[in-house]
Amino acid sequence: MSEPAGERMTVATGRGWRRDVWPGIHWIQECGGHRAGIARSVLESGADWYRPGNELYVPQNAYLLTGERTLLWDTLSPASGHILLPALEELLEGRPLDYLALSHPDVPHAGNTMQVLRRYPDCRLVAPATGETHALYHLDDAMKVGPEDEIDLGGLRVRFPEATFLDAAIHTWMSEETTRTLFTVDWMGFPHQSGESLRRTDEIDTVVDVGRLEEFHSRVMFWFQYVVPEKVTAATDALAVQFAGYGLAPAHGLPIPGADAAPYYERMNQVVRRVAASGRGGVL
Repeated sequence: MSEPAGERMTVATGRGWRRDVWPGIHWIQECGGHRAGIARSVLESGADWYRPGNELYVPQNAYLLTGERTLLWDTLSPASGHILLPALEELLEGRPLDYLALSHPDVPHAGNTMQVLRRYPDCRLVAPATGETHALYHLDDAMKVGPEDEIDLGGLRVRFPEATFLDAAIHTWMSEETTRTLFTVDWMGFPHQSGESLRRTDEIDTVVDVGRLEEFHSRVMFWFQYVVPEKVTAATDALAVQFAGYGLAPAHGLPIPGADAAPYYERMNQVVRRVAASGRGGVL
């Protein structure tokens, strides 16, 4: 698919990173292996977005923000240190890494923390203020951030809104206010297939529909099966109002431009209702 005219982009699918998914926001992706079980489930569902024979991925994403100062959001898993560190070296172009911000301490998100800090010893570690087990994850000395906090990167400004849907006691989301981007973890994840890596949703030929979102959330946020759907959908509706017009940069999926984001909130409400009615979809 051709790149939009007038935008500076580098889609380096063979190496795993891309410049300027949005201005000043660079994307580093770990696809992992083919998810054969999910592919079978998708085929059995009759979904038309998946092409049989393609590999299917549930990616991990990290994002590098470059203003006058730089910030890395999450680190991928230890299996992809060989992707992350060369990506940082190329994208930083000799600049220091000023901040490493972790969404939460799960291995797919924080697994390369020590590698990054060894490579960039002057980097400031940033961690969620929530929770009381920071020592367990060696986060005692990290800069703790919450909803009232902001880091000015010079040209970009990041904030740390409460993670509406938690995956750990120590957990935060992040927003960037200049580009109006919300970084969600682990909510709003979905699989993609061969040929769609490092593409935004407006750059692929398939639709991210309710079923595609359900394939992820029924496995990862399977606790939706226990909820009162109306309480969860009310929280989703509040997010839609709070971040109206913001693009979405999920930890597991493809970035969604702000102009296209509004319908995704209602799709997520439908996912909650489906999982509450039908139960867990399986495992990743």
